[in-house]
Amino acid sequence: MVLELVLPGVVGFVFVMGAAYAGTLRALEVYFDTEQDSIFLSDDYEPPGRQ
Repeated sequence: MVLELVLPGVVGFVFVMGAAYAGTLRALEVYFDTEQDSIFLSDDYEPPGRQ
C-alpha cells in the first residue's frame, strides 16, 4: 500500500530532476559557447519605440 503512494512520487521526482539537469546542461552549453545564439543572452536588445 505504501509502495502505491511512494513509487509514483519517486518516478515523478526522477523525471523532474532529469529534466532540470538536462535543461541546466543546455543552458550552460549555450552560455559558454560563443557560436550559439540565445534570445536570453543577446546584448543588442533595444526596447520597442514609443507610439
